[in-house]
Amino acid sequence: MTATVMLFTECKKTASCVNFISVADSQKSQEVSFEDATSNVRIVPLISDEPIGGCSGIKCYGSKIMVRADQGQSLFIFENGKQIAHLCKVGRGRGEYTLIGDFVYSPTKNLLYVKSASTILTYSVPDLQFKGSFDGGDFTAFAEHDDSTFICRMAYEADQKFADYFISAKNGEKLGIAREVGLASLFFNNEMNYYTPEHRILLETGSINTISEMPARIGDKERIIRQFDFGANSMSAKFDSINFKDDPEPIITDFINFIVTNKDVVMYVNQAIATDKYVSFWYMISAQTNDPTYCRITNDNEIVKYSGFKATGTKKGLFPNSVTEKGQYVSLIEGLPETLFDDSDERSEFSKELETAIRSQEFNNPVLVFYDIK
Repeated sequence: MTATVMLFTECKKTASCVNFISVADSQKSQEVSFEDATSNVRIVPLISDEPIGGCSGIKCYGSKIMVRADQGQSLFIFENGKQIAHLCKVGRGRGEYTLIGDFVYSPTKNLLYVKSASTILTYSVPDLQFKGSFDGGDFTAFAEHDDSTFICRMAYEADQKFADYFISAKNGEKLGIAREVGLASLFFNNEMNYYTPEHRILLETGSINTISEMPARIGDKERIIRQFDFGANSMSAKFDSINFKDDPEPIITDFINFIVTNKDVVMYVNQAIATDKYVSFWYMISAQTNDPTYCRITNDNEIVKYSGFKATGTKKGLFPNSVTEKGQYVSLIEGLPETLFDDSDERSEFSKELETAIRSQEFNNPVLVFYDIK
């Protein structure tokens, strides 16, 4: 623990950490309107001949969009906004699942992988024929690394580590470790929807947050793109590196107590995008009482932070549910028009178009908004 704290301190004093910067005053940001902060906005109604509700996850693969719905009991697949398939196989028989915890689509193989508890089930797309399953272990998130390999975030007792592992997409065999992770990343970075084989950008959350590029070849080292913390609102460094031989149970209890008693700590950092000029991501404090904040760090260490994101005439801000493989943010808008828009006549061109799209949706089905942030 002492060594970890010393490393954490030295990281800020020297150049030993690549591209390190502190995002101080994490709760202070510039409030912006959605129209002023975004560009290349596109509204895509999800067209279906059946109701879609209780949405809790979305991933975009080119023209294909996949939405986890019905509180995790089903998954809808869309092509250019029109439904082409609906997976709903809740049960305990062959090819069935209890709940969809996470899901990954392989565009090159036209296969859908569904996480249910520790099992990964495989279905063909778009006919959704069951192709088999295997035990994936105690993992919290997974993504396709290449045609034959997943990357999974998990606790794995055989190696006595919390880590991101490369595993076989055929049988779940552990093929190697991408890197060790801490408790915060294991428990709170529970999605990898910003990770695709095209760019392999992965985010590690802890006292020092790291945005890096995973190697295409297993065994090579990651390329660190940017490291940062949140000053006084950072995670405690003692939770950064933990393995099973340390007897994790009291450490996990301490971790939970830390979360409960430190309401201003930034816990959720996700949806990272890395370009040649900057990295961007969204974060929230552990109490979850505030809306997410957008943060961009340029190569020149300029920090931009935005909050708000309400469009004219809307009651709530728009925040991303996913990131496309091309680096665009995606928000899923779900709800009755009267709960989304106020009673005033004030509307921007965007909010007019959004309201029209929502009101025209059969069964009040969701609408997606794609956008970049200026």
